[in-house]
Amino acid sequence: MSEKRGEKAVLREKEKYVDVPDVIVLYFQRADNPKRIVSIKTTPNDLMERVVTIAAHKLGIKSGRIGVTGGGEPISLIGKTVGDILREYNTVSFQISSADMLG
Repeated sequence: MSEKRGEKAVLREKEKYVDVPDVIVLYFQRADNPKRIVSIKTTPNDLMERVVTIAAHKLGIKSGRIGVTGGGEPISLIGKTVGDILREYNTVSFQISSADMLG
């Protein structure tokens, strides 16, 4: 029985697998001004926190506290790579808002 459970776990892992290219272009949009969009070219091993910080700077967001959504869902970035985020949320487009914007 334990072999069957192990096989099911491997199958579930394979279903979650998303092929991530070596170079990725991510798009970031200001939540308060949807016309402001920047693109960041990165790799799957880069930390998502770093990429978001660069995008926020390019978009003119000066707050130290930044919120990110992808596909309408809030995204937790702490300690995750770009590849982790792509596998988990399956999107390359994100909205950024500062704590000041959120209130």
